[in-house]
Amino acid sequence: MVVVSPGSAAAVRRQPGRHVRFSVLGPLAATDGEAALDLGPYQQRVLLAALLCRANTVLSLDQLLDVIWAGKRPRTARKNLQVYVSALRKLTGHRIDHHAYGYLLRATEEDVDLLRFDRLAAEGRNAERGGDRAAAHSLLGRAVRLWRDHPLVDLLGNPFLAAESDRLVERCLGVFEDWVDLEIDAGGHLGVLDRVVDLAHRHPFRERLTTAAMTALFRSGGRREALGRYETHRQFIARELGLDPSPVLQRLYQEILAGAPVEPARGAAPAYRGPARLPRDLPDFVGRAEPVRTLTAALSGGVHDTDLTIVSGVPGAGKTALAVHVGQLLADQFPDGQLLVSLREENGEPRLWRAVLADLLRGTGLDSPLPAEDTAARNLWRSWVADLRLLFVLDDASCELCVRQLLPGLGPSRTLVTATGRLSALESAQRLELGEFARDEVLELLTRALGQDRVCAAGPAVDRIIARCGALPLVIRTVAAKLTVLRHVSLADFADQLDRTDRPLAELAIGDLSPQAGLRRFHDGLSPLARAGLRALGGLPAPPFDQAELLAILPEPAARTLEVLLENNLLAVPDDEVLAHSARYRTPASVHQFAVALHHETETVSAPGVPVADEAGE
Repeated sequence: MVVVSPGSAAAVRRQPGRHVRFSVLGPLAATDGEAALDLGPYQQRVLLAALLCRANTVLSLDQLLDVIWAGKRPRTARKNLQVYVSALRKLTGHRIDHHAYGYLLRATEEDVDLLRFDRLAAEGRNAERGGDRAAAHSLLGRAVRLWRDHPLVDLLGNPFLAAESDRLVERCLGVFEDWVDLEIDAGGHLGVLDRVVDLAHRHPFRERLTTAAMTALFRSGGRREALGRYETHRQFIARELGLDPSPVLQRLYQEILAGAPVEPARGAAPAYRGPARLPRDLPDFVGRAEPVRTLTAALSGGVHDTDLTIVSGVPGAGKTALAVHVGQLLADQFPDGQLLVSLREENGEPRLWRAVLADLLRGTGLDSPLPAEDTAARNLWRSWVADLRLLFVLDDASCELCVRQLLPGLGPSRTLVTATGRLSALESAQRLELGEFARDEVLELLTRALGQDRVCAAGPAVDRIIARCGALPLVIRTVAAKLTVLRHVSLADFADQLDRTDRPLAELAIGDLSPQAGLRRFHDGLSPLARAGLRALGGLPAPPFDQAELLAILPEPAARTLEVLLENNLLAVPDDEVLAHSARYRTPASVHQFAVALHHETETVSAPGVPVADEAGE
């Protein structure tokens, strides 16, 4: 193959109709027809490889400078970068675009083998999910044939490209595993034997390769070698992980040992589907049928055509639990991954949005420093996820701005935000406010935790507990946790205990479950006006509150205080309690109990000579 320098006369003559093809699934290479192109000096090849690995995505100047010189920039780094870009533009047919904060290489799957690989792999997996195994076999086989060698094997001395290469190897191995099962099933075990055995040896943690190697060996007449491969794998994972082989592999071993026909081990391990960083769904998640339907429709692109959904409610309303539950239900609709990040530190302080953004970028596979400029950082984020279908759960947001900074732009991804406040200034969002459990939901949760006999024997005790402490999910879970430990205490006795104390919330704490502690942290993060309004609510009898009596006790300006309380979900107006000229306001019983303690605390402070008791504290 002829090698053509991009500055040569031959290259110039080719320019008008040229179609340069690039390869990264092996040594970095570029061809123009039959001619291999000279890609220039090492740093220029590093730059080209980085742009190809992130084709159609803007890479910032800071990123590129760090990639090329691995953190050791020469004084002329920016000038040298411009020289390399200029040379590569001639090479690529001017497909490198300059943006205010970086560069982007425009490419299609006809231009870059990696883009063709991804398209063929996606189509092949879709075909197999649809039951068309012949089409899946063909498409995945075409993708596998593009994998020529260790990706970018000639540039592994560069830290960024070494990490990219490892990531691409994992992608290629996943597609190979999908294909080799179909190939063996089609009778091609002899043709893949050497390669699958070699890959299983080089990647001993990937059990699907070991399974395929054992199957190919056995079908090729190598029963003893197949059993030996199993024993080698068994000893390896016992030594490295302290584990036994999976049930699938153990069953295959027994079949080979017995000399029985071996069916292809499809499904031995699922293909990688992107990050799955949602926490554990509660096995005893109960109720919330209507909120679950609403969220499912919003995130599925149903009746509400929006990419942003906000779930709000006071601490203990179960916002995060609901978000995780629905996110797990819809995981298959977000094949590129699901991520949850907290927008607060452990002490309740809001996290810096750049720290959260760095978490999101790492979670989606881009582990590189953020650009120093905020606008460049946001643009990098939006470019990086533009073509992905991801579910982002931004948990415990404190304000609209901290969410707005993190929202992706163009693309099919969906963002679900949980917050104590309504975040009313966020535009074009589907909103859902969570309140207390209904009575039947309370009974269902208590029955699951304590047993039907114990709950049925409680009589009106459950209603007394709800009247005293409310029915927020966290409150009911805390009651259930305490009574699980206190097996000798009936629900009626526990209700009596709550009736005898003027601080019922203080009774509801076990382990790290404490509704009162959560309300205290929430209170401390409120504005002074909201704290004053919450304290004033403690001077009223149990809700609902009449609008006139509410405005009479709220600190001035009363109308503004009322608005702030509504915005923070400390007050709500049920639809059936709005009249022509007035409204009746509700608040969860536990919130009112907390407000009563705050009100009492204020009265104690105002009494001369009386020591202060923090009635609302722990």
